[in-house]
Amino acid sequence: SALLGEFGIVSYAQIAAWEPADIERIDAKLGRFSGRITRDKWVEQARMLAAGDEAGFAANFGNNG
Repeated sequence: SALLGEFGIVSYAQIAAWEPADIERIDAKLGRFSGRITRDKWVEQARMLAAGDEAGFAANFGNNG
């Protein structure tokens, strides 16, 4: 997302490493997308993608990428 890029977030590994405080800090900047990090399980998705687990990602989140 271009919005995340504006915050210096450029890799799945960065999102995968987020702690609750990071989620809160970034979520506060998301405007109309606020709440999506938790609701859409971004950290869980990013951990799978950062680990190269595309099969696990597809099984859990569908293959929409």
